[in-house]
Amino acid sequence: MPHSSRIAAWRLIACLGLFLAVAHAAAATPPTTGHGCAAVTSASERLACYDAAFPPVAGAMDAAAERDRALREFGLNKTQLRERDPARMRVVAPDRIEASIARLSVRPTGERVVTLDSGQIWLLTEVTMKGPLSIGDRVTVREAALGTHMLMTPKNVALRARRIQ
Repeated sequence: MPHSSRIAAWRLIACLGLFLAVAHAAAATPPTTGHGCAAVTSASERLACYDAAFPPVAGAMDAAAERDRALREFGLNKTQLRERDPARMRVVAPDRIEASIARLSVRPTGERVVTLDSGQIWLLTEVTMKGPLSIGDRVTVREAALGTHMLMTPKNVALRARRIQ
């Protein structure tokens, strides 16, 4: 068999194999006929139809509701949010926490790092030795002005703090 005939035969076999693979894939793929809800013209009715046909998972609804709430409340400060829904703000956003000190360390720059028994880590941003602290001390971290926080020592010394973890 001449060389050019062999090449032609291989090309024919390759084309036949490709044709068979495509035919097999087309036979295995179900026909794409749209879902019945696609024909509903009203957007809200169409969504209701899809929700009935494919019920959303619980977390997806919660996430969507949370996103909508966040958009409605965007730009409001905590005072305004408390005025709108005092019960939710009291439960969801406490203005202080109380915990015991589990670990203390000092950075080379002099700032103290306080690890609470809850696992939170706070940096005391003022380089000062006022308000001595010890492991086991009960402290309160509360909100202060302009989104800052104060760590209150057992002797009520207020130290400016920033949460780092």
